[in-house]
Amino acid sequence: MCFSARILLATLLATTAVLAEESPPAGSGPPPLDPLPQNWSDMGGGGPLAMPGKCEMGIDSQKSTADSPVYSVRCTNQDLPSFGGGRYTMQSAQYRGKRIRVSASLMASGIEAVPNPQYSGAAGEAGLWLGVGSTRGGMRSDRMENRAIKGTIGWETRDFIVDVPDDNNRLMIGFWMQGKGQLWVRDFKVEEVPATVPVNFFWNDPQHPAGPDLALLTAAPTTTATPANNNFLPPPEKWAVVGGQSVALCDTGIDAQLLKAGQRNLSISCGVPETATLRQAFEAAPYWGKRVRFSGWVRAGTIQPPPGGGTGDAGLILTNTDTKSGVLHANVNDPGGWQYRELVLQVPRNSTWILIGLTLNGSGQVWGRDFKFEEVPADTPVTPFTIQ
Repeated sequence: MCFSARILLATLLATTAVLAEESPPAGSGPPPLDPLPQNWSDMGGGGPLAMPGKCEMGIDSQKSTADSPVYSVRCTNQDLPSFGGGRYTMQSAQYRGKRIRVSASLMASGIEAVPNPQYSGAAGEAGLWLGVGSTRGGMRSDRMENRAIKGTIGWETRDFIVDVPDDNNRLMIGFWMQGKGQLWVRDFKVEEVPATVPVNFFWNDPQHPAGPDLALLTAAPTTTATPANNNFLPPPEKWAVVGGQSVALCDTGIDAQLLKAGQRNLSISCGVPETATLRQAFEAAPYWGKRVRFSGWVRAGTIQPPPGGGTGDAGLILTNTDTKSGVLHANVNDPGGWQYRELVLQVPRNSTWILIGLTLNGSGQVWGRDFKFEEVPADTPVTPFTIQ
């Protein structure tokens, strides 16, 4: 070891020793949260993007008083994005047919995204959650996704202004966060407000968008300079990458070289056998009981099968979060040119999310373009839940 290297090592060791003396003992991080009350339930199912990391939810006794509990969710995984929160059901009969304000005070510390190429679309954010039930329309929820909290803030009041339907059968209130960091919530409050107060609950907005956001895939291609060695641009907003343990070794996003040539499309390229999917999730409620079609043009190179048997395949997928439903596949049959594929799904009532995407099982590359999602007549044949 050269002299300068020994000096650097000695300096690092000395610094480490000082830090060790100044740091708290190992394992003496923040005290654990107390359990949520019995009438609360965890929101730890992974969120719309199926976050793999786990969070701690409960009551922060260090900040609570006898009259004012402080609820909290803490997510500490530095490698995998996490999703968690809590919610409870309140008596709501007195609010049927009325406009109400549901509010709470929130404080946040270091809420950030976790850098992970497999979940490149998973932002670090938090907010309140509200679920409004109806015998006709089922449960519809809003989690402040368009006005979420990020980073670090002091106590701030956030709210929902919502028109409660006449047939309301359940009102659920809660909080959530995604990524890493910690959120605190206190002083939940529900009150009737005049009809002149503007609503901000997603499902009360007559202009609220339904269906997936395909705008960044249907926009006119740009030919702005892209480095020759940059084969992929990141996936468009709201598209997430999910897959097996080696999915981070795959390239996913927009094929930059085809973009230069005036073609905008999604692509997945895996040099090792893997299952990888580029997918988007969106609310299923507007399509309950209806038939929908996801279609697009797909092209694939030679797909090598995964180890251990099976066939390599690639194509489109369509599914929903109703556990009784499988995943619809529309695979390309031959490598080479573009092939049109479509999938038709009967959306079950009370399913929460619909998922569409491009998928690859094996090693190779697949491209997809001109995606379209639409409601179709009730007599349109549905796609069987089998691999084509």
